[in-house]
Formats: sequence, structure tokens, C-alpha cells
Amino acid sequence: MTQEWISIKEAYERSLAEPEWVFPNTIAGSVTMIYGRSNSGKSYLVGEMLLALLAEGRKFLGLEPVDVDKAWRPAVLTTDPGALMEYGKRVFPLLPPDAPLFLRQIGRTAHEDRITALADEIIANGYNFVVVDNLMGITGDTNDVTAMTTVFDGLTKLTTVGIPVVVLHHESEKGFTVPGAPPMGASESVQKSRAWIQVRQTRRRGLRGGNVALVVQSNQLDRPEEIVAEPGPGPNYRVLKRGPWVAREDKPETEDKPKQNRADATKNKNARAADWLVANGQGLGVNAAAKELAKQFGDSDATWRDKLVSNGAVAQIVARAGEATSTVWKLRDA
Repeated sequence: MTQEWISIKEAYERSLAEPEWVFPNTIAGSVTMIYGRSNSGKSYLVGEMLLALLAEGRKFLGLEPVDVDKAWRPAVLTTDPGALMEYGKRVFPLLPPDAPLFLRQIGRTAHEDRITALADEIIANGYNFVVVDNLMGITGDTNDVTAMTTVFDGLTKLTTVGIPVVVLHHESEKGFTVPGAPPMGASESVQKSRAWIQVRQTRRRGLRGGNVALVVQSNQLDRPEEIVAEPGPGPNYRVLKRGPWVAREDKPETEDKPKQNRADATKNKNARAADWLVANGQGLGVNAAAKELAKQFGDSDATWRDKLVSNGAVAQIVARAGEATSTVWKLRDA
């Protein structure tokens, strides 16, 4: 999808006119990806976000919009059955009368003509903030690079004219959640997003499963940030903690906490790689899988290739059937 040429002066003027953030250091002024497992609180967070844009005095995770004077006119594109009614039930009772919030049910739109027509319609209707709920529904397959590229190129048509887009991405229920890990599927979801936010539950107790933790990453931030919030009734959150996020492997050891044995750490890394492979590596042969694991967990392609074949460390955890794009990975104890 070809975009128009602009001069460097116009690019500079746009940078002055369009803030980098909709909500400071959280929701970008272009594309933001919010991802996590189902029932982790993503849709409720979007509800609070929409209320903060439209209702005076409301905040999103304790934050006001950067442009508090802007007349927001959001649109929500949903793909799941019943999602329109869910948004209506959660958000409408808390909105001021005649608030300009619009919703539309859509299906798979991973074709250039369809996504272009949808972007043109959004622009023509004057919507200036868009939520896509969710990525799997609009692409049909988040591992399909062509489908992902087509959809994100269409969203770029919106961001080019100053319309921020938030994309929700529901992740697999398999394995366990690694804090700060990139979203599953093709890497385009991160490459073409300005900010990406992982949402996970910190404990399985209390309202809607307990507190939620968000890891916010962006090339506009000096370092990732973490937000921990307690859910209230409906789309309401109380922020308990906000600050720099420290990856587990970057956290300093303390004297009262014994260092992890290197062999145990390697075993844990292999187990995480196996879970990632089952959730995200279907259709990847040994060489392609090794390359992706090197990106996700470090080490070389050759190291991971050795672990995936014969009696390799990861091959002892996952079984492989098929070849190349027909490859299927399955946990041996599953």
C-alpha cells in the first residue's frame, strides 16, 4: 500500500501538531498494541480509556489525555460475536448524553481493498480515535505475515492523518505468561506498533481474577514501564504501582536470596522456549523455529537448532511432526 510523498518540512510540522502520546507514556499517538490472554482485563481497560476521552473528570489508569481540549470522536471495530452489546453495557451508562462513540462489527479484512475502504470510511466519518478488537479477527491468522502486513499498512493510512489506533490482541491460553514477552504471532505486530502493552493478571483472586500488571514498551520510552492496577466494578482501575519495569533476568540478586543454579536457569529457559514454540511456532520447521527462538530468547540459531533435533534439550520437551510449513509442535506431556 503506497502512501503519499511529503516534504521534510511537512513531516516536522506534523510532529509539532500531533502529540506523541494520547495518554502520557502509555497510549501512543499512532499504533498501540495491547495484548494478553482472554479475561486478563484488556476490554475493561479499553472501556476506561474511552471514558477518559469522552467523560469529564474520568482518567485512564490515573492519566488524563495529553490534549484535554480535543473533541474526541472514537470508533470501535469489533470482530467477536456479542462484543457490541458488551461495550454498550459496560460503557454507555457511564457516558454523558449524546457522547460521540460509535461501534461497528467487522470480519476478516486482510485484503488491501477492504482495509483501504474501511480506513477511508473512518476518515470520512470524522472519527479521530480507533480501537480494533481484535487482531485475530481482522487478520484471520496472526502468524500470516502477508495478512498482518496488509492490515497494519491499512492502519498506517489512519495514523498518517493523525488518527491514533489501539489494537487488542488475544493470546493463546497454552503455557505460562512470561512478563514482558513480545506478543505471539508474526513480528509485524511489534515492528509496526509504536507502543506495545502486555496485560496479565498478578494473582487469581478477587474481582475479575485480581490485580492486573501492564508492561509498557515503546521506542518513545527510555525504558519499559510497569503499571499494577486493582480493578473496580466495571471499567474502573485504581493504580497501585507505576515505575520502571525490570526484567526478571535483569533484577539484582540479594544476599538473602540465593542465586539460581545455572543448570536450573538453562532448564527454565528451555521450558519457556518449548511453551513459546507450541503457542507460536506451528508451521515453522526446525530451521525457521531456531531462528525465531534465537530472536526471542537469545543464543545463536545453531544452538537452538541443536536443541530442537534428536535428543536436544527442547526436543525432550516438545514432539515434532511434519516438515516445513506443515510442522506441528506439541508438548510431550500434553
